[in-house]
Amino acid sequence: MEEPLVSVIIPFYSGRAWLEEAILSVQHQTYKNLEVLIVNDGSKEDIDGVLDKFRLNIHLIKKENEGPASARNLGIEKATGKYIAFLDSDDLWLPEKLRQQITFMENSDVVWSQHSYRIFWENSAKTKNIYTNAHTGNVLKDCYISFKVQTSCVVVLKDILIENNIRFPVNKRYGQDLDFYKQIAKDYPLGYIDNINSKFRVRGTNAGFRAKVQLNDKAAVWKEIKQNKFILNILPKPVQSAYKISYIFSNLIRGLDKYMKNDRDSEFIYKGMYIFPYSIFKLYSNK
Repeated sequence: MEEPLVSVIIPFYSGRAWLEEAILSVQHQTYKNLEVLIVNDGSKEDIDGVLDKFRLNIHLIKKENEGPASARNLGIEKATGKYIAFLDSDDLWLPEKLRQQITFMENSDVVWSQHSYRIFWENSAKTKNIYTNAHTGNVLKDCYISFKVQTSCVVVLKDILIENNIRFPVNKRYGQDLDFYKQIAKDYPLGYIDNINSKFRVRGTNAGFRAKVQLNDKAAVWKEIKQNKFILNILPKPVQSAYKISYIFSNLIRGLDKYMKNDRDSEFIYKGMYIFPYSIFKLYSNK
């Protein structure tokens, strides 16, 4: 039986050396029926020569800089595979990732799936395994409380994205991947592959680790859901309160920013603000 084609979408803006590592991890996959779509999101780095270094079916797509959400969306439009696999240009896949994931999906009813991963710190030997086995089945509530799945772990059937017009939100600066997951989770259960199959690079600037970003993101979500009875009904009251508090603190941040001397001082204060909402989200997370 012929293996289905998998379209690997890699958005790129900076870090050519990391991009080459990411592509090499695709080349080392034991699953071989692949097309790789590198979406150059207006990068100033010359990556034209990257294609010649690898024995892969690589397509380089160039566009103006509009952010990773727009780049991934263009990749979805250009993909010709049955499945779409996302890989960030600074992340890595382990060799059996696609073999295990596609085999699982071909032999089950799930249309999207994920697996656990390893965090590694740039210029450090430090690593940490993140197990995401709790995120399986109906994960819509997880997406609004705590969802640890990384984009580079996700494979999805292309047809459901096209049929339901599911895309990454281009109007959001942060949290685009979580919004993408929410759209899928509303109608489709998530599958889980019981293995660590990718490595997520931490390089000191990852947005998800900054308190100010978290407060602003939670505030934006609250604006979206505060009138949505369906979502509110699936969220515990303390979680709703955590969103409300994040919204209040996010508004305070706008007034405080002009008084902050540097980012270190501001982040210290914002972490203090985020302690209570964070504690609530953590308490109610599906660990």
